This record gives sequence, structure tokens and C-alpha cells, in this order.
Amino acid sequence: MFSFLFLQNQFTTFANAAECEDFGKKVDEKYNPILPYEEKNNLGIYWAHTWDQNNQKITVKRDKYYFPIVKFSLLENKLSPGTVVKKFNGTDLSEIDDEALLNLTENSNFAEIQFFNEKKINKIEVSAKKYNYLNFYLTDFVLTSINEVDPKEGFFSIDHKSTLIYKRPDLKDEGKFLSDFGCQDDHIKIKKLFYPDKWLTLVQFEKDEDKTSKEKYFKYVDGSTKLQILSTGLVKIRSRFDFSDFPFDTQVLEIQYKTDQLPSGEDSDGFAMISISFTDQVLFSLNKYMDHNYLQEWKVLSTNASSNFVKTESGYVDQLTLSIEIERNKNYYIFKIIIPVLLILVVAWCVLWIPTKEIESRLTTSIVAFLSLIAFNFVFQDDIPKLDILTSLDKFILLSYAFCAIPIFTTIRLSKSIEKNQKRASSWNRKIRLVGGTIYIFLTLTIFYPSL
Repeated sequence: MFSFLFLQNQFTTFANAAECEDFGKKVDEKYNPILPYEEKNNLGIYWAHTWDQNNQKITVKRDKYYFPIVKFSLLENKLSPGTVVKKFNGTDLSEIDDEALLNLTENSNFAEIQFFNEKKINKIEVSAKKYNYLNFYLTDFVLTSINEVDPKEGFFSIDHKSTLIYKRPDLKDEGKFLSDFGCQDDHIKIKKLFYPDKWLTLVQFEKDEDKTSKEKYFKYVDGSTKLQILSTGLVKIRSRFDFSDFPFDTQVLEIQYKTDQLPSGEDSDGFAMISISFTDQVLFSLNKYMDHNYLQEWKVLSTNASSNFVKTESGYVDQLTLSIEIERNKNYYIFKIIIPVLLILVVAWCVLWIPTKEIESRLTTSIVAFLSLIAFNFVFQDDIPKLDILTSLDKFILLSYAFCAIPIFTTIRLSKSIEKNQKRASSWNRKIRLVGGTIYIFLTLTIFYPSL
């Protein structure tokens, strides 16, 4: 049995290798380098998509009144990205589902469209035209780990495995030599093929070349030749972090794919579109990471994905964004910074319960508490990001400094009044103790409550 299985495996391997070799030969013999576009003949209207977390599926993005939102219109500039469409040939689009909406735009040769522009309803007429279309499908994105989140330096690093697929209509005949397995592009020896995936980039500023790899496989599926790109590796991605609520902050890590502009002169008719879309599996994989997050300092709250056309200096480019919302684990800052600061402040504030005539004792206790707060600040200063804005923790510490100094100023001021009127000095001391404590509690809640 073992020998039989071994020989069968060897035979299959040799057969697969032979098919791949035949595929490569046919490509080298017959292929003329052209851009691998699909030819489309429709209205050129594409809808924005988003992930429906409740129903766990990709849906057309709609506004609060359930009208669909345009992702991009290739043939009509007035339907800019983000435009809300109300009616399509008299059909109220808020009353039809996503499948019917896609059928309308794909199978209509003409349409009268009502859309919102600056809160006014406008009408245009659009006719179908031929154009070239190239779409990249992100079929899977496995986030192996988020290795580092460095808010101070403004980046995070990820270890990932991604799968991209796009059609190769220029290899439809040659692809018939393939079975249901993939052949690497190494089987094409002359390398005359044009690879448009160079127009698609994962936005990053650094990658580990020794730990990054990319493999390409040709497949023949459902009568079409497709190229599958498997990418793995460790990359670093720039990100803007909002520290205003630190240490009770949440951050959004964005992993972005961007398409390039169509090179000038590549499309003679001027109508060509390059886009990127994602499948349900991408979000399923990201949601799995939520349950297997090993970051000690952060907790993953949610994941999402969206694809939108973004305006640049040279035109519009399609941008796929995978979003990961993370929340800082705040217990470290509560138990090791906030509570100790409060204890020091309580000690300083207890001075106001010492009789006003005990000036020396009051001053000694107040100054020691104030110096303790300063010394403690040096202990945790490396844990606080050095920014040109005041975070919630910065405001709390500055407030604590101010109220830690109040007992010192109070003792010095009341020392001049004790000799004249001991009773009046004690009365002022009680008022400062009550009013000051109330104000401190109110201001502290004002600082931290919005971010809790």
C-alpha cells in the first residue's frame, strides 16, 4: 500500500510538471505582450462596498436613508466618488436589495439617474460604452501577528499572508493546458508576460527582505485563466495615532492596498479602470485574529474593510483599507501611575486637617508630598509619549501638581492671619479644604470621563 501511494504521488507530480511545462511552452510560442484587460460594455458605475458585521457579509454601502453610494463612475464625472444616488430609471434604489441594484447597472444600456448634489436632487442621462477593466481580488488576508505597535515612532509592524487573484484573458487559450492545480510563473522561460500586479502596492515604508516572499501561480478556473499571488512576510506600516485620550485611547490600524494610475497612452480610447475588491474570507480571517491576539498592551475591538476611490494629484486611484481597531490595556496606567499620584495628592491635601497654628508641620508635610510627586514623575516619564499636545494623563498630572501646591500656598497665606484672628484662619482653611477637594474631583472626572 505504501509503495502504491508513493508511486501514485510520483506519477501525479510528473504529470503536473509536464502540464506546467506544456503551458509554459505554449505561452512562449504564441503569446503577444498585451495588457490583460477584460472588455466591458455597460454604464461604468461601480458601488462602494462595506462589511456588514451583524450579518457577516459584504454589502453595498448606503446612507442613512438606504440610498446607495457611488464608488466610482468611469463614464460620468458628475457621479463623483461618494455621490448618493436616489433613482435609476424611475426605480427608487432604497427599496431594492444589493443583487437587484448590481443587475440594474450591469445590464442597462441607458439610464436616467437622480442623485444628491449639495442637498439638491440632480438628473443626468448615462449611456453604456465599451471600456477596459482590470480588477484585483483580495481573496484572503491572514494576519499572523501584529508584532509591534509603536505610537511614539508612528508605525506598526505585521506578519501576514495574503492571496490576490486577477483574470488573465490574454492567456485564455493557453490556460486550457492546465488542470485544477497551479503552475508557478517559473515555467514560462522567455518571460514575455506583462504583470499588471506591479500597479498594485501594499502601502508600507519598510519590509524585511529575508522574511518576505511572493509566489505566482497560474490556474484555469471556470473557463478563465487566473493568476494567483501569494505574499508572506513582515512589513512596517506608517500610521497616525491620536493620543488625546491617552491612556484610555483607542487606535485604528489601517492596512492599505492602492492601485496606480493607468499609464498614459496604454488605453487608446481613454476608458479604462483598475480597481481592487475583497471577499468575505478576508474579514473572516481578520475576525479570527481578534480571538488570537497576543499583544499584551492592546486589545483588538473590531475589524473592518472598505474599498474607495481616492483623489490624488494625477486622478483617482482605488484604495482598499483593512481596519483594525485596538484599545490600550489601561490597567498599567491606572494602578502604577494614576492611583499613586492620587495617594500622594491625598497626603498633601490632608495637611488642611492639621491645625492652622501648626505651621511648621503643615509646611514640612506639604513640601515633602510635592517633592515626592516630582520624583515620581521622573519614574514614569518614559511611559508617556512626548508630544506637543496635552493628553488626558498630562492634564491629570498638571492638575495634580497645581492642587498639590495649594496646601503650601494656603499655609503660607494663613500664617499671617493666625496672629490676628485664629478663628477666621481656621474658617478659611475649612472652605479651601471643601471647595478645593470638590473642584479637583470634578476636574478629574471632566478629564477622564469622555474617554472611559
